[in-house]
Amino acid sequence: MKPAPGAIRRRPVQTRGGELVACRPLETGGWWPGLVTPRAPGVDLVGWATMERDRVAAWLSTHKALLFRGFDHQSAEQLSGFVAASSDNTLLDYKDRTTPREALGNKLYTSTSYPADRRIELHNEGTYWRQWPLKLYFACGVAADTGGETPLANIARVLDRLSPETAARFEASGFTLVRRFNDGFGLPWQEVFQTESRAGVEAFCAANDIALEWGEDDRLTTHQTRPAIRRNPASGERVWFNHAAFFHADAYAGPDRDALEAELGSGRMPYATTFGDGSEIPSETVQEILAAYHAEERRFLWEPGDILLVDNMSVAHGRQPYSGTRRILVAMAEPYAESQAETGQ
Repeated sequence: MKPAPGAIRRRPVQTRGGELVACRPLETGGWWPGLVTPRAPGVDLVGWATMERDRVAAWLSTHKALLFRGFDHQSAEQLSGFVAASSDNTLLDYKDRTTPREALGNKLYTSTSYPADRRIELHNEGTYWRQWPLKLYFACGVAADTGGETPLANIARVLDRLSPETAARFEASGFTLVRRFNDGFGLPWQEVFQTESRAGVEAFCAANDIALEWGEDDRLTTHQTRPAIRRNPASGERVWFNHAAFFHADAYAGPDRDALEAELGSGRMPYATTFGDGSEIPSETVQEILAAYHAEERRFLWEPGDILLVDNMSVAHGRQPYSGTRRILVAMAEPYAESQAETGQ
């Protein structure tokens, strides 16, 4: 059947070659993630990425994070297909989690459930795990009415901003994350470890170099010590890869912390960090670290259908306060083990 006179027939663009897609820094001046957009209508993101995986990898190596925008029929529901197209498709579960989130199946999750009026500070995923993802994926299903950005920061540049004394102290000792469960605040250990069994928790902790101590009334305290500075296995860069400031009480000074301390006491906060040798991290050191993150922070507003690919050992992420409804899907891919980091593999 011939089209009516004057009608325009839309033909799909053949997804061959990188000339169909452009990549440039999202903004000018300093480090910015790359913005990847089609040069013509009709380019399917998953189909293009499947055939151009090496190009995606090269751009990620250059820009450290890539924002994919404007492709044909682009949506958050494409996330699983895009992960398969641009990674080895080995996904991680959120076990030993610190925040609530909804599991969507196929190892996809919603982003952290946290009050909309609060900021989530910059951090990298899984720095206190024995195995963490090299790639993070975010997909925007619903953009907030205002705010809700996912700020990013280049953690090699964050490290460069720290004083030599601070960097050396953390490099020598690492950091320790202390967690206290079932005091009535924070996630219960049953949710964190995805089990109702104490034996299951003990087995997980033994396998992941986590010290634990059971208390009364089903309470649990854990300690896990990890390096604070690592090398990115792809680039060889030394990077600031830890949660030392993120979980420190001084990072959240204000009414919330005051209320928790009044209820629990300073020694029973749900989260705490120390130097790896157990000594306290001074407040001024925490502020120095936060200032370095903030100085390197880059933001963009989400658009529905956006997909963000992040090199997790190059770029930290967070969340800005927002109004309205916000729905971001998350996946973690390409697990990398501490044993590989230690041997430089």
